Amino acid sequence: LAPDVVVHAGDLADGFVAARERQVRPLADVHAPLGRAYIPGNHEHFSGAAQWIDHMRALGWSPLLNSHRVVERDGDRLVLAGIDDPTGASAGPGGGPDLPTALDGADPALPVLLLAHQPRQVADAVTAGVDLQVSGHTHGGQIWPFHLLVRTEQPVLAGLSRHGAHTQLYTSRGTGFWGPPLRVFAPSEITVLTLRRA
Repeated sequence: LAPDVVVHAGDLADGFVAARERQVRPLADVHAPLGRAYIPGNHEHFSGAAQWIDHMRALGWSPLLNSHRVVERDGDRLVLAGIDDPTGASAGPGGGPDLPTALDGADPALPVLLLAHQPRQVADAVTAGVDLQVSGHTHGGQIWPFHLLVRTEQPVLAGLSRHGAHTQLYTSRGTGFWGPPLRVFAPSEITVLTLRRA
């Protein structure tokens, strides 16, 4: 697909790196000239997010744990930021999401792409003036009618949605599964997003 940047919005695997490393190994072969960014999801926190963050760094990915960096192509610049999952407030090294810290020092004139594992984190993104949030977590509902339960805590299940005056949210259904190894009316996806100036 030849993307400029590749991002992973969390939930790599259930379990410890020693047991699940083989599942994640193919991510070392994903290439993008402007970088690969990663944030932990709730499932990494359940089994020790610090080890997953270190492992992704060893595979050549840049963990964005309440931090940002600037991506530049042909003179155009974009703030690529990432925040921790809310589960991290009690379970992990990031201490939970901290969007002000993630955006501290960022040029306010530049557009912001935020990685936030859960779609419901978009409320804070709207307040901060984020242009695009990329999330996962929902698996698109994964198994019908499980999506009804997911919708009780998340604003959207999948796809592109608008929030506030100018914030967009893209919620990926992800590529894998949680629990039973199947999906019903929620096909897995690898998404290509093309960003255009407004």
